[in-house]
Amino acid sequence: MQNMSRSKSLSSFKREDGRRSSLKGSLSILIFNWKDVTNPAAGGGTYYTHRVAKYLVEKGYKVTLLCANYKDGRKRERIDGVDIIRVGSKYTVYIKAFSEFLRNLRNKFNLVIDEINALPWLTPLYVKAPKIAFIHQTTKEALFKELNVAIATLLYFIEKITLLFYRKLPFITVSPSVKEELIKNGVPQNNIFVIYPGIDVERYEEISEEKASFPLVLYLGRLKKYKGVQNLIQAMKYVIKEKPEAKLLIAGRGDYRSKLEEMVKKLGLQKTVGFRGYVSEEEKIHLLKKAWLLVIPSIKEGFGIVAIEAAICGTPTIGTNTLGLRDSIIHGRTGFLVPYGKPRILAQKICEILDNKKLRIYLSENAREWGRKFDWEKSLQQIETIIKQKATAG
Repeated sequence: MQNMSRSKSLSSFKREDGRRSSLKGSLSILIFNWKDVTNPAAGGGTYYTHRVAKYLVEKGYKVTLLCANYKDGRKRERIDGVDIIRVGSKYTVYIKAFSEFLRNLRNKFNLVIDEINALPWLTPLYVKAPKIAFIHQTTKEALFKELNVAIATLLYFIEKITLLFYRKLPFITVSPSVKEELIKNGVPQNNIFVIYPGIDVERYEEISEEKASFPLVLYLGRLKKYKGVQNLIQAMKYVIKEKPEAKLLIAGRGDYRSKLEEMVKKLGLQKTVGFRGYVSEEEKIHLLKKAWLLVIPSIKEGFGIVAIEAAICGTPTIGTNTLGLRDSIIHGRTGFLVPYGKPRILAQKICEILDNKKLRIYLSENAREWGRKFDWEKSLQQIETIIKQKATAG
C-alpha cells in the first residue's frame, strides 16, 4: 500500500504568505509549540493546538505560533489565519525561539500559551504577559521507549522540574489521567482545567461507508516505538490462526515504520498486514467506518482522540489499560482495555470481537452514543473562556 504525497496531507489547511499584516484591534496570543500541523512529525496534540488556534482566529483573535522548522518548511506562513513563525530545528528550537521572542516578539502579545513537551520553553523567566500552560501528556513512558536510558532519565527529571517551576500557572490538559499526573508532580488541583479534545460530529455522521466484507483491524496513528504497533503485529500472528481471513491495516507515518515492515516480513505476515502511510481526514473517516475494530496498543496516551473518532463511526476500540485510554474507552461498553505488551491477550480480545456479531453491534451502539458527547464547539468555548479570564486578569 502506497504512502500518500505530503502535498496532499496539507490540502485541508488554508495556507498563505505569513508576511501580510494581521487583524487589528483584537486580543493577541502567542503559542510556543515545537511543531505545527504541516510538520511531518505532527501528532494528535499538534492538531488539537491548531484547532484551538484556528477557532480563536475565527473569533477575532490574532494568533501567532512560534515553532521549529523542518526540511523545506517556510520560515513564515499563515495557515487557517494563524501566523506561523518557524525557527531552528527540533534540536535547537528552544534556544532559537527564546532569541526570536526577545528580538522581535516581546511586548506584542496579551497572552502566551506555553505548550509543554518534555523540554521547557521557560517562558515564566522572560515573558511578562499572562501565561497558560498546555500539556497533552507527561512523557516518562514514551521517553524510556524511544531513547537510551541516560537521555530518557535526564529528560524525565527535566520534565518533573519543569512542572514544579510552572506550578503557579493555569494548566489546560486533555484528560483526568493527565490531571492526576500533574497533581502528583506538584501542580495545584485548582490550577488545572480538563478540556477534552473534540470532533466534528456532523462531518463524521454525514459520510457513509459500509463495513469491510472481511474482518478488518485498523491501527491509525504515528509509527513510533512507544505506540506499541509491534505488539499488535505480533498479536496478528495468533489472530490468523483463529481467523485466517482477518487483515490488519496500519495507517500513519513515523520513523518506526521500517522496523515494523521488517517485523511483518520476519513473521511472514505480508498477506495479513498492510501499510497505508498518511491518510487525509476524509480517508480517515472512511477507514474508521470500514474497520471492524480499532486497536490502540500504546504504552501511554494523553487521551486517545482516535478512539472517540472510531466511536462516532460505530467502531469499537481495543486499547491498552493505561492513563489516557481509560478516559476515552469505556471497558466493556465501547471496547476493551488490555495489558500493554501482551500480544496473546490482545489477540484473544481481537478474536472475541471479530467472532461475535452481537457483541460488535452492542459495542458499536454504545460507542456512537459515547462519541456524540465530544463536540468541538463546547471544548473550544471552554478554552476561550479561560483565555479571556487570564488575559484580562493580567
